[in-house]
Amino acid sequence: MALHWQTGVSVESWVEIASGTEIRYEVNPCDRSATLFFGSHCDFVLHLEGDNLRRLAEVAPKAHAELCEAG
Repeated sequence: MALHWQTGVSVESWVEIASGTEIRYEVNPCDRSATLFFGSHCDFVLHLEGDNLRRLAEVAPKAHAELCEAG
């Protein structure tokens, strides 16, 4: 059961983002972090410090490549 549903972003124990959902980001060089905003009304916000952002950036293309290989 969804805890929150609005503009293509559903927050449960995971987040599903519909195709075409707006995604934007802001960086904060002072504390070496980035904030990712999902949905036209910032329905889901993910704040990551630099190392976790790097880790996400490393794993995302690997997951995408595996999906492409699968079909």
